[in-house]
Amino acid sequence: MDSRLISQNTENANLTGAELELISEILQREPNELELDVFSRLWTEHASYKNSLKWLGKLPRTGENVIVKAGDESAGAIDVGDGYVCVFKIESHNHPCSIQPRLGALTGLRVVNRDVFSMGVKPVAFLDSLRFGEGDRDTAKWLFREVVNGIKDFEEHMKVPVVGGEVYFDKGFNSNPIVNNMTVGLGRKEDLISGIAQGQGNLIMVAGALTGKEGVDSDAFSADVISGNGSGTFTYDQMQDANIERSLLKAVKSLNEKKLVVGIQTIGAGGIVGAATEMAARGNSGVIMDCSKIPVRDEDITERERLLSETWGRVLLCVKERDLSEVLEILQPMQLASAVIGEVSDGDRLICKNNGDVLAEIPVSYVGLGGKAPIYEREVREPGENEIKSLSIEDIQEPDHYPKVIAELMKSLNLVSKSYLKDTFDQSLQTESLSNKYPSDASFVFVEDAGKTLALTVDCNSYYVEADPYVGAQIAVAEAARNIICGGGVPLAVTDCLNFGNPYDPEVFWQFTQSIEGLSEACKAFNTPVVSGNVSFYNQRSVEGRLTAISPCPIVGMVGVVESKEHHTVLPFKHKGDMIFLIGTSRDDINASEYLNFYHKQKGHAAPYFNMEEELEVQDVVKRLIRDNLVRSVHDVSSGGLFFNLLESAIPLDFGFDITTDAEVRKDAFLFGESQSRIVVSVSSEKQDDFVDLMLEAETPFSALGHVTKGEIRIDDESYGYIKDYKERFETHLKKWMDED
Repeated sequence: MDSRLISQNTENANLTGAELELISEILQREPNELELDVFSRLWTEHASYKNSLKWLGKLPRTGENVIVKAGDESAGAIDVGDGYVCVFKIESHNHPCSIQPRLGALTGLRVVNRDVFSMGVKPVAFLDSLRFGEGDRDTAKWLFREVVNGIKDFEEHMKVPVVGGEVYFDKGFNSNPIVNNMTVGLGRKEDLISGIAQGQGNLIMVAGALTGKEGVDSDAFSADVISGNGSGTFTYDQMQDANIERSLLKAVKSLNEKKLVVGIQTIGAGGIVGAATEMAARGNSGVIMDCSKIPVRDEDITERERLLSETWGRVLLCVKERDLSEVLEILQPMQLASAVIGEVSDGDRLICKNNGDVLAEIPVSYVGLGGKAPIYEREVREPGENEIKSLSIEDIQEPDHYPKVIAELMKSLNLVSKSYLKDTFDQSLQTESLSNKYPSDASFVFVEDAGKTLALTVDCNSYYVEADPYVGAQIAVAEAARNIICGGGVPLAVTDCLNFGNPYDPEVFWQFTQSIEGLSEACKAFNTPVVSGNVSFYNQRSVEGRLTAISPCPIVGMVGVVESKEHHTVLPFKHKGDMIFLIGTSRDDINASEYLNFYHKQKGHAAPYFNMEEELEVQDVVKRLIRDNLVRSVHDVSSGGLFFNLLESAIPLDFGFDITTDAEVRKDAFLFGESQSRIVVSVSSEKQDDFVDLMLEAETPFSALGHVTKGEIRIDDESYGYIKDYKERFETHLKKWMDED
């Protein structure tokens, strides 16, 4: 082997002494520098989940609807009936978004979108879960604006609607935003494509963008946008351009229709070498590649750079030799660079060559996710000084003037309407088949070709997780399921994005492991297996010059189906005089509420009350009420508590509400507490008896709150004003904040 062909750059190997010894044992010889580079890249947390895989194994991954399990392919897939499958995944792009938020958000959505369509389905929806720092910081406003613009850019490029999401602001994310993107696709079951390389002699092709030098020694994004490393010919506009993405989507569709591919794998952070090992490992095969055949953008690119580059917009294809001419005939008019770069071999080795010279030879089972790569058990230590303590309601002085409290809470960016965002995205891309003009707790996508309506949501309250990661993670799953149930759907499966600090910090790793335990128990309880996801560690912020972890943020993306259009339910009040009922039990609990955090400026207490059995009971009875057509509106109580639940139901059609608080619960806890497992419904007068009969039969706690008014808001016989005044403040606050200098 000619050592001149190999980069003399091992200082970035990031391999421990024990790992170096293990590599020598695996190869039965000393590795060369390129092989060390490959192991270094493919044994990172991002590629092999070496710090988290043991714990991820605790999550339920199988179920009657699961077609593709977590870790088996680029994304997960579930059966949604009638021969159709839903493929979905959520991914993070946090660090790039702290550097260049607009481009970071766009490229993050681009990556997860490619993971979905490379499996042979059509992307039908995007959702986003976003976290930014305190709203009074200029950086929070800039990051928010630019991230939203980046998401909007990609929506416009791909003509796939942004249908939902969530946004929170908190000092726990100062300088380190969380930008998690979820793509949902739908297709025929028989059209699913695996990222597999098998069949000795079958060809390995690369298709998409020309390979450059992006991300060889660091993250591709920071390498090109910040440092100027990589190719000077790869401009910002090119990085923003999604033409290649559209062409790849079209190419995958055409190749799939003619059944011309054995397998397709996206090329990500592991470069071509990482994609090739994943494909070979799935097929229990080997791959021989000649890197000199890779189409490149830069004349001076090295063999190492060809193999490890993170250039966006590329996939590997496994095709039969007899189909090559037909494959090329499809690819060539699409302005995609494509070439045969290798073939499937017998055995279990990835062999990288350059014009016949062997550069590297590695057993594929020892690199990448799910193989024999090292798996570690990191130290776990529960924070002693942050012992979880439930707050007694008596420890907080009750306000003496509730309209003043409400006026102050209406300034919280976490509670006011996000309709500004809805108006920012392209509403023309969304279907009207399920009356999307009215808000619901879930987002809906009707796919006409399939006759299917998907119910989608992303959820996590970081206050809860920070207070108690085990309970907080359970609540994230419960709220996601509750949102889908309240919209008339049936929850089916989960994708998660686990955003935490440094895994080598024992207290951070305790947060992570506790969250996994909570997610696992909740997903089992709701029969929603985890079919895909992502772990994002090393999310840190600066506090007085010291790096500390962000607030823990395990995002849950959930997919369900609406079995009948008659079940679709929205949250607005619809008729003056309708009775308003609360299903579930209110408690003297303001733990981890926005009221406690924003109004009283207190953190560090327990998560709000949550009981799994109560949650399951409440969701089951609401499901029955919807199917028996006994409720006009349904809306769960979450952030902001009961008052903001009622406000959100009143505003869309300009109704008000007249309610009486519970004498056994302190008024602030009743109105603003966030104890879980509570859902508000409105019921027409002619169906009240049937509603009460069903509730009594189910033996689920419920109470009459009051009734829908023409426009006035009254609490305990006191007027709190009129809905039109609340509506203006509620719906314009976010935009006014954005427009402030």
